[in-house]
Amino acid sequence: MKKLVRWLLLSCALVPAAANAGTVSITITEHGIPHINASDFRGLGYGYAHALAENDICGLADTFATYDGARALRFGEDKSDIQYILGRRPINNAVSDFGMRLMVEQHAPRNLTPQLSALVQGYAEGFNHYLATTPAADLPDACRGSDALKPITQDTIHRRVNGFAMLLSSGLFLQDLYDAAPPTDEKHAVLESGAYAQEPMLAGSNAYAFGKDTTDNGRGLLLGNPHFFWDGPNRFTELHLTVLGQYDAMGMAVLGMPLITVGFNKSLAWSHTVSTDARASIYRLILDPADPTRYLVDGKWVAMTRKHIEIQARTKSGAIEKRSHDFYLTRYGPVLTNKALPWTKQFAYALADANQKNGRSLQQWLEIGAAPNVTALKASLDKNLGTPWLNTIAADRDGNAFYGDISVAPNFDAAKLAACAVPGITIARASVLDGSRTDCTATVDASTPEPGLLPPAKRPSMTRTDFVANSNASYWLTNASAPLEGFSPVIGAERTAQNFRTRQGQVQVRDRLAGRDGLPGDRMSMQAVEKILFSDRSLQGELVLNDLLAACKGSNDANVQRGCAALAKWDKRYALDSIAAHVFSEFTMAAAPGEDMGTTPSLWRVPFDPTDPVNTPRDLDTSNPAVLKALAAAVEKLDKAGIPLDAKLGDVQFVVRHGERIPLHGGATYSALRATLTPNVGYTEPMGPSNSYIQVVTFDENGPVADAILASSQTPDPKSPFYADQTKSYSRGEWTRLPFTPAAVAAQAIRPPLVLAVPSR
Repeated sequence: MKKLVRWLLLSCALVPAAANAGTVSITITEHGIPHINASDFRGLGYGYAHALAENDICGLADTFATYDGARALRFGEDKSDIQYILGRRPINNAVSDFGMRLMVEQHAPRNLTPQLSALVQGYAEGFNHYLATTPAADLPDACRGSDALKPITQDTIHRRVNGFAMLLSSGLFLQDLYDAAPPTDEKHAVLESGAYAQEPMLAGSNAYAFGKDTTDNGRGLLLGNPHFFWDGPNRFTELHLTVLGQYDAMGMAVLGMPLITVGFNKSLAWSHTVSTDARASIYRLILDPADPTRYLVDGKWVAMTRKHIEIQARTKSGAIEKRSHDFYLTRYGPVLTNKALPWTKQFAYALADANQKNGRSLQQWLEIGAAPNVTALKASLDKNLGTPWLNTIAADRDGNAFYGDISVAPNFDAAKLAACAVPGITIARASVLDGSRTDCTATVDASTPEPGLLPPAKRPSMTRTDFVANSNASYWLTNASAPLEGFSPVIGAERTAQNFRTRQGQVQVRDRLAGRDGLPGDRMSMQAVEKILFSDRSLQGELVLNDLLAACKGSNDANVQRGCAALAKWDKRYALDSIAAHVFSEFTMAAAPGEDMGTTPSLWRVPFDPTDPVNTPRDLDTSNPAVLKALAAAVEKLDKAGIPLDAKLGDVQFVVRHGERIPLHGGATYSALRATLTPNVGYTEPMGPSNSYIQVVTFDENGPVADAILASSQTPDPKSPFYADQTKSYSRGEWTRLPFTPAAVAAQAIRPPLVLAVPSR
């Protein structure tokens, strides 16, 4: 109520409501979605930051502290940050600060356009103005009086953007970079071979783009279904940003990012999915036996250099003290170390991050948001090469569907990777290469905006009038009738078994267009896509359950029998009333730890067939003892956690808001929901990457028609009316029709527009 009163007072003092020169208008519609309308980009940034600070100033402060390398000072060096990296592996605040000061650019990128310079300037000014003028009583309890609430600079925003670009490369190795130090003995001299995953690769997404040949209205249709965090500095927020005649886009932004990341404009809708590229290159260095800080390059010894970094840290007693750390740098990048990549007297390993100097991502998202169609979108992606670690999927008003993995990765072809690969070591999302030869560095192509990047001409894309799809497998099976082939393995694998979400995505389209999915007709429509997603169908269950139940009949294991008794009641869906869906999830995780069952050859009687990738592998190999062993392990795990086997999913998977349990559908299926198993409670927070901001967009003669849900809701502030409303909508499967035109926004406004005067420069 206090915020509303303050809003009304400001509104009365600053009418008229239209955004004129030197002003910015903020209109709030259902679910707390701000529509920011400005006369220029500085005003847009100013209003955007003000609206977002009102929505989640604590989250913004946390995010900015992270990328400013100031967590140890603002939150204490003894605390840990678990939010901003995948897998939620805790990292000490001081370690985080040192890693950020090492890897993240500390200044604005070169060649920043006037539009973006103004946007970032206005954003910093708007955040600082909100912080300076908001009474302490109006700040959320979570950070009121906190040392984290500090003014920001324009460089703070640039560091946040740069850090986001490296989330799936350097962001996975911060602890390893900090741990790197020259060896003093040979206790780690033996290299451990085999696969090594730095973090669980849980981030993902689904996206469909349908063209005029498959839609009910002959126009484009998009499903954007990112799977990401519900809380912390990488949570999503909904918004609408407009600069008259230059930019008008609506959708979601990642917290602290100053532009729409996934969304739509009047004639184009787009989404992103995490792609399979190896963004990082790790170089094995042959070391001088007399000095482990010298390494061999083309027959000559080269000395590493030290980078000394100092930070301020708050101790447990509250005192502020200086902390310092030395990193070791090579021609490739900083040295790292971990169990699979130890720094011995024989070898060390250095990290090269293709996204470290990607200062183009803001320009990329600005142009995506302004693109009128997929042709212009493709041209922008090719020109900027600024998308950091994402596929782009889009549909336009003219009925075209587009897919492209036109993003940042090092320029290696198959021959160079084969010639330079270090045998016996596999690192997730990285290539491990011979660092003793300069011919093993990325090839320079004059067409790229930065040396050593794989050029767009050698990256996969397609524009079609039927459909494209991606669910985090490689580009290969974007459309099963036209596989994309012949690209560098640094992008991803071809002619290999696909994850189950990818297969289910193709099956759902096949069934819809054949009219055999139980829905009316045989065309794609907004309603059909929404029902398909929230049907919570499990292709994995359809292919596995009957064989698993049959195998149980021959087992004398009590846990196997109890597991099958529960699974016999499962409807092969992850709906709220689906019984024992959680048992199947635990079974799949036990059967293929860290993997997708569909990519584990030993579990199937019919192996993968590259000529039939949607339907293979199949037929569960119940003669493999690992199958029933996995079911017994799942039952044992649930017993220890005190979770009933025959419970309905909605009774054991939920979040709590204001003391109320909100049941959640989705799970280990296309509609992904990854909650944390808490003993004697159920599957709840913290949430791993899950259904988050979901949009279904098509077009009519007036522009976009968009339905959306932000499953996490708009703000983490329990006192806000927008704390749990969309989480309940997600639970009930209720979509919100988003207002886009000025008239629709005005009609759905829930309070008078706020018009802010943007201070003169």
